[in-house]
Order: sequence, then structure tokens, then C-alpha cells
Amino acid sequence: MCCLAPWESSAQIAAKPELPRTFLNTTYPVRTGRTITLLARDDLQDALNKAKPGDEIVLPAGATYSGNFVLPRKPSAPGASSADAVIVVRTSAVGALPAGRRVRPADTVAMARVMTPRNGAEAIGTAPGTSGWRLVGLEITAAPSVTLINRLVRFGDGSAAQSTLASVPSNLVLDRSYVHAGPQLDLRRCIDLQSASTAVIDSYVSGCHSANGESQAIVGYNGPGPYKIVNNYLEASGENLMFGGSDVSIPGQMPSDIEVRHNYFCKPLSWKLDEPTYAGAAYIVKNIFELKMGQRVLVEGNVFENSWVQGQVGFALLLKTANGQHLLTSDVTVRNNIIRGAAGGINIVGVDGMLSRISIDNNLLLDIGVRRWGDNGRLFQISNVNDLTITHNTGFSPGVLLGVEPPASRRLTFVGNVVSQGAYGVKSSGVLAGTASLAAAAPGYVFAGNVLIGGTSIVYPPGNFLEPDPSRVGFLNVRSEDFSLSRLSPFAKRAGDGTDPGIDRDALLRATTGVKP
Repeated sequence: MCCLAPWESSAQIAAKPELPRTFLNTTYPVRTGRTITLLARDDLQDALNKAKPGDEIVLPAGATYSGNFVLPRKPSAPGASSADAVIVVRTSAVGALPAGRRVRPADTVAMARVMTPRNGAEAIGTAPGTSGWRLVGLEITAAPSVTLINRLVRFGDGSAAQSTLASVPSNLVLDRSYVHAGPQLDLRRCIDLQSASTAVIDSYVSGCHSANGESQAIVGYNGPGPYKIVNNYLEASGENLMFGGSDVSIPGQMPSDIEVRHNYFCKPLSWKLDEPTYAGAAYIVKNIFELKMGQRVLVEGNVFENSWVQGQVGFALLLKTANGQHLLTSDVTVRNNIIRGAAGGINIVGVDGMLSRISIDNNLLLDIGVRRWGDNGRLFQISNVNDLTITHNTGFSPGVLLGVEPPASRRLTFVGNVVSQGAYGVKSSGVLAGTASLAAAAPGYVFAGNVLIGGTSIVYPPGNFLEPDPSRVGFLNVRSEDFSLSRLSPFAKRAGDGTDPGIDRDALLRATTGVKP
């Protein structure tokens, strides 16, 4: 017990979330079969049908394949490993798209284009139970005449037809590809992720917008995972990335073991009605990242930008349980991210005790809740969550520091943060701010080692630090957004565990360097 921080000996300390049990290996496969080189006039679907595990299909850069293509199910060769049983479909200029570098729209000169020519039909889909496909260096889009479509890429089936594990597609990788829609297209989702063992890496997904409903860059709910979403640009009007939102067809299955790392999430300001560059439709805007069900989720090293009050109240991140089947959301780790420019920061809200073991650690929240984004103004908001830790974050909002609303949350640990108190501080509806609100809506809380900036009138538990003047906190360099504490700060090493309150900037930089171009 001698090595624990004072609060860690409490029976009320929140249980820590479990990390993903599986992290997908997306090493490029070794070709063991034939190389099938197509011409621009050749039949792509015929090549997909005839390819065998281990083959690669090479499409000429600059060529366009128009149609609604399906990745068919293939029999596995006896004794073949899953790494060998992969069919690669790639551009001929793959050497111009180095692995590990996120592609950009300018890279289309090195890509082959796959384009849906008709309303309502995706460019690429999967047959039930297919396994072992890797798509590399493709531009996936819709013809200019297409104005309404549900999805561009369909990995799996979100309907009740996908009701057994045998029917779930698996071992799929979308690699270094540009998935996008033009301004004329009302698109519900760019990538439908209803599959198992699937990765989206080093890709650019944009133009996912709708004026008639929610639109996502990536959405998944009817597949078990694991999923790897790493080093992408993800742009959408509704939710840039969402798991959950509809019932599952396989009893007891839900998205699990999800890795979301090093992505740049953004809603373009040209979609915002009061921006001077606005030129599009009134797209329905909700959140940037939303988790309605799922377990063992790691959200690390991402940059989340731009979410405003429109279709909802504009939180950047929303973690919740919302499913008629009462599937849970649990074991979620959100760490080392930058959240910038949103009406609200992070909203964590459960139903019937189905939201638990959440960690929000070492995140930087800037430009939250100011008038430009709407009238939300909440840095954090929680309700009906069990085992929640919010530690070593730095953030600023003029409204509510922490909204704690009934039903009560159990085992809240709010420790070592440097945050603006705002106009209302820690607040529960109908209760005095500060300690009274914590006691009412988060009984058994631990609230210690925090630096609360901008006011002293609210009563908080002992062991916290009130500093009315932001200039006296001791940030190293606010102009360069270095919000770590200097050695001369009066709050250095006072988080209660021997460390500085607020972010570990070195860890944050290691995780996020290179995420935003």
C-alpha cells in the first residue's frame, strides 16, 4: 500500500478498463499465387471471381472500373495460413504510395478508380462469409450522376440476413485508399463495417454527408470485430466514426477489441451555416466519435476537430449505451488525444447500469464550448456510469467543468486534472455546485489533486487547488500550446501521486505527432 496514491487505497476507486485482447497485424502479405494484371477495358468482377487465395490483381493506375463489385467467398487451400489466404487488389503504382503514409486526394494519380454508376448501390461489397481480401491504392467513389446512396464500401451486412458467425466476412483490409463523395451526393456512410477482423489503415475518407439523416465515415454494429482503424483522415457530417446505433442479428455479439489510433477526425467548416465559406446543404451534424455499444476499445493519439450545435448539442466524443437489446458499452480507454473546437468535450451517459469501466486520461481539450460552436459549454458530462476515471487531462470551457446528472454514477475518480472552472464548475441540476453536486449524483466519488482555474466561490472537497488567475498556473508556453507545468509552478508535483496535474505533454506529442497535416 505504500506506493499507492492516497485515493487508491479507497474501496471506491474505479476499476480499470481492459484493453483490446487482439491487435490486428496488418503486415503486407507475401504473394504466394499468381499476378493477374488487368487492362482498363477488362472485367474486374470476372477477375475477382477467378482469383484464388494468394493471388494479386493489379489494376492500372488512372483506370476507372465502373460497376457494383462483390468480393466473393473463396475456399481456403488445405494447410494455408490466414496470412497466405489473402487476395490483394491493388493499383499498379503502389510503389508511389508507401506503406505507413496516409494517402491524400492528390495521390489519385497513382490510384485505380472503382466507381458505382447508379443510385442506391455500393461500389464494393462482400459476399456472405468471404474472407481474405486486401484493397490497396484504390479511389472508391460514385459517378457524378449519382445523387443518393447508402454506402460506398460494404464490408458485411447490417441487416437481419447476417445472423450467423459463418456469414460474417472477415480478414479484410482497406489500405492506402481514397473513399469519397462529391458535393452532389447524399451519402449515409462511406464505409459499412459489419465484419470480423477488419482494418482501415493509411486511408482518406471524405465527403460523407447527408441532409436527410445521419452520415458516417465509418459505422459498425453487426460485426464482432476485432477492428483496426489507424492513421486515417475521417470526415463526416453526422458522426465521423460510430459503433452501435442499430440492433445486432447475432445474439450476444457486438463490436469488440477496437483499436482507433493516430487518425485525424474533422468536420469541414465549410459545412457550418454561419461560416463565410459555406456553400453546401444543411447537413445533419452530431458528434465526431460516438460509441453506443462495444467493449475493449482503445482511442489513442487522435486529433478530433470541429463539432457544433446542429443535429445534436455538438459533443466531440459521446460514449453511451443506446440499444434496444441492452448490449453494454464497457472497457473504453481514451488517452493521449487532442480535442479542439467543439460545443462540448466528452459526454458519458449510461442506461440501466450498462456503461462501465471507462478511462479518460491525458487528453488536451481546447476551444470547447465557446459561442462560435453553440451554447453547450460543457467540458465533461456524465450520467449513470460505473467505474469512470478522468485523470491528468487539461481543458478549457467557459460553461460547465463537469456535469454530473442523475441517475447516479458510481465509483467516479476525477484526479490530477488542470481544468477551467467555467461559470458553473461541477454541477448537477437542482443542486449547489461543487461538493454538493458530487455527493448527489456521484456518491462515493474521489475528487482530488485538481487545479481548478478561474474562480474560488464554489466549495470543493479538500485536496484540490483553486486558482482564479490562469497566468499563475505556471504553464510552460500557452502561445505554443505547451500546457505542461513548469518546475516553478505552485502546483508542480501536486496531483497526489507525485506527478504534475494536467497532461503529460511528451506522451501526448509521441501519440499525436503527424496526425494532422
